[in-house]
Amino acid sequence: MSKPLTPYLRKLVATPPELSLADFAAALDLIFAGDANDIEIASFLTGLRIHKLDFDARYIAQAVETILKYSEKIPDELVDPLGYLDIVGTGGDSQNTFNVSTSAAIVGAGMGLKVCKHGGKASTSASGSGDLMNKLGVQLMKVNAESTPLIVKNSNLCFLFAPAFHHGMAKVVSVRKQLGIPTIFNILGPLLNPINIRARILGVYTETLGRTYCEAAVRIDRARGKMANTMVVWGEVGLDEISPVGKSKVWFYSKDADAIHEFELTPADFGLPEHSLDLVRSQTPAENAIVLQRILDSDAAALRPGVDPLVDYILMNSAALAVVAGLTKDWKEGVEIARKSIFSGAAKKTLQDFIDAVNKH
Repeated sequence: MSKPLTPYLRKLVATPPELSLADFAAALDLIFAGDANDIEIASFLTGLRIHKLDFDARYIAQAVETILKYSEKIPDELVDPLGYLDIVGTGGDSQNTFNVSTSAAIVGAGMGLKVCKHGGKASTSASGSGDLMNKLGVQLMKVNAESTPLIVKNSNLCFLFAPAFHHGMAKVVSVRKQLGIPTIFNILGPLLNPINIRARILGVYTETLGRTYCEAAVRIDRARGKMANTMVVWGEVGLDEISPVGKSKVWFYSKDADAIHEFELTPADFGLPEHSLDLVRSQTPAENAIVLQRILDSDAAALRPGVDPLVDYILMNSAALAVVAGLTKDWKEGVEIARKSIFSGAAKKTLQDFIDAVNKH
């Protein structure tokens, strides 16, 4: 007797693949409804990988749309209708660098931006965004679809812990661990933010995914009828963030121009020196939390270019957040805005505001 997923597997393994987007969505529905066993799911994910459909913007966007059907929703009418900012990477770059996107989110909120960062725990690094936030004192599972609208009214910063929102993903956790190879689910996380987004920075672990990922984000936004400035970044040293050394490639979608522009950035564009990745490595979540709290307590002198490689790394990515959000068009001015967010105490305060809001609600 044929299993429910079998017809879609047959279409997927055909040469060339005959799996339409509607077929793909139907197959994912079966998986998230619990109507497929682990062997079928593993075969399906492997087939997507072999045929490179997991690097196709259409299939990435369709996967996001389907997964969000099984996720907790934050009603638009209960939060800021203009939307929020996010900065998040796919992970998987195997570089084990400091939690720069989480740090930049905090600094960005200190700039006055409304930031709702989406993230989870580490899978390939020493410290994921959720791990760091937990050590900073955030009760991750208390931030949910019900509490988030209340929290964002009291804090410019919010952190949305993926497992608290995307329950359907639990259906594939075991299979993904047993497979041991990257699948489409490894790259979907940054696109699954459940709140309305107006601007975002998305890091990818390989250049091959860059433009495709930007196109997928645009497709998702267009389907929702809400466009967002989107900056997809990849560091040439193999980093899913703007790199502190060498060139970083950028695919930038401007909602005003309705077009994707490609360009390169270096630390010099931000008025900052280069630093080896060895100087910005991650430690344990607890150690990273101590380091970040020290940085948030820094005075202006400690934030000068070249004094601390981690500070420069954070300032650079925070500056990019200022640019994508529209605070400035100049990367160097973005660094100054980020620096002021820290030495004024605003970044530290917004982190505490978030922790207090979570505890209150």
